[in-house]
Amino acid sequence: MAILKNGYIFPVSTSEFDKYKVDHLFLLIGENPLPNYVAAQILLKEDGTVYLVHSTDTTSKAACLERMLKAVNVKPISLGRHEANSCVIKDKIQTEVKNILKKYPKHTFGLNYTGGTKAMSVHGYRALFEASGVQNPVFSYLDARSLQMLIERENDTPKGEIVKIQVKLEELFNLHELPWKKNKQPNRQPVLPDAAQEFLNAYLSATPKNTDNTAEQWWKWCKAQLHSQTKDKYGFWYPETELMKISGISLDGTPENIKKILHKYQMLNSKGELDLQASKNQGFGELSDVCAWLSGVWLEHYVLHQIKNLSIQFPDIHESAMSFHIDDPNNKDDRWDRFEFDVAFMRDYQLFALSCTTAGDKFTCKQKLFEAHLRARQLGGDEARVGLVCFHNNPERVKRDLEATIRDKKIVVFGSPDLKPDKFVKKMQQWIHENSPIL
Repeated sequence: MAILKNGYIFPVSTSEFDKYKVDHLFLLIGENPLPNYVAAQILLKEDGTVYLVHSTDTTSKAACLERMLKAVNVKPISLGRHEANSCVIKDKIQTEVKNILKKYPKHTFGLNYTGGTKAMSVHGYRALFEASGVQNPVFSYLDARSLQMLIERENDTPKGEIVKIQVKLEELFNLHELPWKKNKQPNRQPVLPDAAQEFLNAYLSATPKNTDNTAEQWWKWCKAQLHSQTKDKYGFWYPETELMKISGISLDGTPENIKKILHKYQMLNSKGELDLQASKNQGFGELSDVCAWLSGVWLEHYVLHQIKNLSIQFPDIHESAMSFHIDDPNNKDDRWDRFEFDVAFMRDYQLFALSCTTAGDKFTCKQKLFEAHLRARQLGGDEARVGLVCFHNNPERVKRDLEATIRDKKIVVFGSPDLKPDKFVKKMQQWIHENSPIL
């Protein structure tokens, strides 16, 4: 069980971690602050203090953690460029402990050594273990493989406790100083999910030999007709005021099954042309959202819809969303994203990220999965799980090819054989179960 305090989740007194909580918790700061963020919330007594032991290279990570831990007393401890110097690490930690014990001789201490360098972990452990006056310090490590907090025990194997704490998507992004664009918030609900499924069915439908399939026909129309009228020379959608001037876009050359879908969902005008305004009225925020949906983002809406349905079976999945647009601090042009994330959901504090593409060629699929893997591991650390949704006919081949490159056997690829709702849900269930906490 947990309680909400100042917008953050904290365990209640019945938590399994109560017996491990301390008054003073030292955290070693590495490149990914997520483990530190989790540890601070479950291993610290009320009104306790966390000490962020960081190097020059992780100063910004420590500062970000300090801002995020609003309900916790925080004190940074800088090692400068001496993160591998045993004398400096020992002196910094033991001096802090000595000063604390002068005021509070009965206070308890702990060290979580998930983050930081190996040298920081070894020397930090020894510094607290050998600190004069410290009785039975609590040493802990957040294990990404088992999703357990491992508590060290004298002359015994570590005690593993499952960590049941929710981290929100926005918290996760903010931990890495990757704020969402204020004018482009993630979509929490899919738009036209039934139409998206019909688009999927059309893409998977058979076509006569020696002819373009539905996907190829539709993409040719998007480039020749839709994009030529709705995008500028840099590839950005025109402003709403310009898009509003478009009265209709001819559907000549589009597959008949796609035309039927657009007609069914009232996206055409009386002339049988694509009507952007009529389409927007089906639930889109802006006309450019309509253009993006038609250009392939419908697949993300389909995937999000399936995840929303699936989360009923997995109560630990507490949040899901799509289309994460990240501000680029190095580019003042608001149109540019630092990067764009497709679909993601949180299971407790674990990130599951999915990259979506309507492409079916191996090169594009592998590139999308590789990029998604980099972004997800940047955000969610070793706990993050990454998947690709695409139209490749042999998804296992794409997976095998990339496994050798990124050395991650936890990735999953959903290809054309997996995309129908029943098969997609079954494979997604298996992926989630395979990445559940190890009891």
